[in-house]
Amino acid sequence: MRRRGIDALTHRAVAEEAALPPQTVRAHLPTREDLWCAALQYTLTGWVRRGEEFIDRLPEPLTLEQAARAIVEVATVHPAEHADTTRATIAGVYERYIQSGRHPELRPLIGRYNVELTGLVARVLARHGRHVQPEIARAVLAVVDGTVVYRLAEGETPIPAAIRALEVAIPLLCPFPNDT
Repeated sequence: MRRRGIDALTHRAVAEEAALPPQTVRAHLPTREDLWCAALQYTLTGWVRRGEEFIDRLPEPLTLEQAARAIVEVATVHPAEHADTTRATIAGVYERYIQSGRHPELRPLIGRYNVELTGLVARVLARHGRHVQPEIARAVLAVVDGTVVYRLAEGETPIPAAIRALEVAIPLLCPFPNDT
């Protein structure tokens, strides 16, 4: 799924990758949709774990730049210091969303992931001293997602631009209580 996308994910491909007979894979995941859901769930669980790892290594309190950087890392599932070498894999993260739009059976998985992702962003913002409602955390994510997609479409490296966009957006979307 990571290399060729969900449409290329078949029982035979999984069996070959795992060095198992195709019947074994079919016994556990009888339909192609079951296979897709299992693969996406595995991927999303890893992304949440990776986001938690990014957050666990953060200092407290965070500067605005550190918070923006951490949110971009969590949203793109990539360390910001590898910004130049990860365009293709970052695109793969966003392709999972497109694939879920095309395959209704995947939508609940993405929906649950989005709730967890929103919570991770709220945790980062809290370390920066900003306590936000989920809709504000989703708006912060929208800034990252929009910037990343635009930059990917333009053939550019998206991480530095997304960090800069958040440095502008965070104070506007979630000001400190005494800033209002």
